[in-house]
Amino acid sequence: MKTNILILIFSCLFGAFLTFRTQSVAVKGKLMCGSEPAKGILVKLIDDDGFNVPDPDDNMGQTKTSNDGSFSLNGSTAELSSIEPELKIYHDCNDEHKPCLRRWLIRIPSRYISDGENPQQVMDLGTLNLEKNFIMKLLLFCVLPLLMARPETAKKTSGTQSISVKGVLRCGSKPAKGVLIKLIDEDFGQDTDDMLGRVHTDENGTFELKGHTTEFTAIDTSLSIYHDCNDGNTPCQRRWRFEIPSKYISTGETPKKTFDIGTWNLEAILPREKHDCDH
Repeated sequence: MKTNILILIFSCLFGAFLTFRTQSVAVKGKLMCGSEPAKGILVKLIDDDGFNVPDPDDNMGQTKTSNDGSFSLNGSTAELSSIEPELKIYHDCNDEHKPCLRRWLIRIPSRYISDGENPQQVMDLGTLNLEKNFIMKLLLFCVLPLLMARPETAKKTSGTQSISVKGVLRCGSKPAKGVLIKLIDEDFGQDTDDMLGRVHTDENGTFELKGHTTEFTAIDTSLSIYHDCNDGNTPCQRRWRFEIPSKYISTGETPKKTFDIGTWNLEAILPREKHDCDH
């Protein structure tokens, strides 16, 4: 009797073991800080297991960017269910000497997950300018608690102010054409947000947008991107939203410089991105 019970227990455990699937993922990209390559930046590939304490997140691999800011990273792990890979980027770009590191978190779409230890395809994130800030998800990473805070101290300026921004958007390997881009001055209280301009990407996925407004204080500009890349049949559109660093704000109606966000693959899943039907 005891022998039969032991055999049954062993069979159950062995069967559960066999249900674990080895899965892998690969990602590459290039990081910039303004016009300079972001070299020596720590990049980690993680399988996010959420708040499941018995099964902590798996570190699938890590690397540092090369002298030209580029990186390539792949890894594998075994899970009962599909893995949820994330890329974590730790950097000091546009940090104004704050303690600890800024942490970017980008989720990798499930279509880039392969069965087995060797990834069958590589996700190319593009060329990313680390100066920008993900709205609502800036994290300072160190032994201190995570801080949710505005990353910059606003310029002490007022009057007519202007801003210019440009970039390239892709959906996988194809240009993301016809994507709506909005440039917004965010206001608080009874003063409604100001639309500084809007444009759609061209046939090559490129855009350039500028605008100006008059405020008693420094303007707080953000860029909103509305798209359907990697969205399946979900209604409405995915909305990405970035804060634009205050160093790119100019006095007067004509911007003195342009903020280049880089080349972004819209397949990536950003922290707290939303779906927006009214834009």
